[in-house]
Amino acid sequence: MNRLLAALGTLMALISATAAAALPMAVTDERAVAESVAASSAMPLVYAVGLAPSLAEIRGDSGGVSIFSAGAKTLGLRLQVHHWPQGEPLYWQSEGLSEPHVITVHEGQPQWLPDVPGELATLTWSSDALPENAVVSLELVYHGYEDVQGFTSKAAGDSGTCKQIDVACPQANAWGNPVRATTLITVGSGMTRAVCSATLLNNTANDQRPLLITARHCSVTPGNARSVNAVFNYQRSVCMGANDGNVSRDVVSGSTWLAESVQADTTLVVLNSPVPRAFNARFGDWSAVPAAPLSGVSVHHPNGDQKKISLFDGPATINNDVRVNDEGGLLGLDRFTVDAWGVRWREGTTETGSSGAGLWNQNGVLVGVLSGGSSSCSNPTGTDLFGRLSVAWDESAGIRNALDPVSGGTSRASSGQNATGALGSAGDAVDGGSGGGHFGGISLLVLTVLLGIARNRRRGWGFGNPAR
Repeated sequence: MNRLLAALGTLMALISATAAAALPMAVTDERAVAESVAASSAMPLVYAVGLAPSLAEIRGDSGGVSIFSAGAKTLGLRLQVHHWPQGEPLYWQSEGLSEPHVITVHEGQPQWLPDVPGELATLTWSSDALPENAVVSLELVYHGYEDVQGFTSKAAGDSGTCKQIDVACPQANAWGNPVRATTLITVGSGMTRAVCSATLLNNTANDQRPLLITARHCSVTPGNARSVNAVFNYQRSVCMGANDGNVSRDVVSGSTWLAESVQADTTLVVLNSPVPRAFNARFGDWSAVPAAPLSGVSVHHPNGDQKKISLFDGPATINNDVRVNDEGGLLGLDRFTVDAWGVRWREGTTETGSSGAGLWNQNGVLVGVLSGGSSSCSNPTGTDLFGRLSVAWDESAGIRNALDPVSGGTSRASSGQNATGALGSAGDAVDGGSGGGHFGGISLLVLTVLLGIARNRRRGWGFGNPAR
């Protein structure tokens, strides 16, 4: 069996390379890449830069396009599709994926495709069903220059130089729902792509509407919310084990901005597609009651790493109008203020990329989102600041109404009845991710490549410390 799998892997690599060579190729300019990376290096949440490719439009009858950006650790795309039949998907893949992302097309709208590993990738489709004027417009190629999402292995597989706690470790055993509700998100902001943490939340209707809460300084806005890619289950299966987190297929792409709270540094969006049941996600419970948590955890993705957990014994402290330095951040502000819960960790810490992660109290209920702090690998006993959900609730009618559609924003806590699997069924295709990806027992990677051949041949607290 091992020999068969090895042979199949070799065959797939050969087929992929052959198909890529047969497709038109869009490339980025190496000098432009270097200049863009240098310009974004002071932005702590950014891991990729967007550049215009050498080919702007690809005819439908070409069957696809190869994307190449020299030295990239990951590749992403922003594109638009025109004159495309309803139901005809795109397939987005690279050699580092066992299966492609299956992309649901939205005619004439910008779409942000998930990251794939490596400097060479292919976007393919079936040209047989396309009209003569079908076209794919490539707007940006996102060149990933940081080791985000573990596509490029790190020496110890962890986020920083300190010991972070995997959610597969015993410390997380009692926190299953917060772990399953936590996601890594990527956000397209102008000519860059950034990474943060977020949480899937319940509402009082218990209708499994896929609400995501994150930090406002992660810069999800009404204009770019469609660029959000939410990555579920990116975590080790064994405590301090191999880097086997599933980052390549448990992805839901696209969201709609709902509301924000400036004073609580909080943003709420709703995903544009249901979360497939196969992801085994959970909808987190929440409380906007202004009661300090006595103990609890935060679950997060530091530096875009596989999911970690940090634990505190509390009680949390109230910190109002605290200045958080956001120099070089996505909001374009030198600093902002936040009304926050302050916590000190008993185990673990947070880092850049942990921004937006939930603060869960002793009852497993979310009461805030990570905004800034002085805790770090070099200062694990520093204080971290979480924008208080009670403040966001009081400030934002949009947040109140989305979380409490039943009582019109008057009930300050969820019912605790909906910590169950998400809507959708195993194998559902979503807007830019794949919840399954097999067809008749054949990997879609092999299938689509064969078709192609046949056709063509952080954060920080106080002055001078960056936001998470």
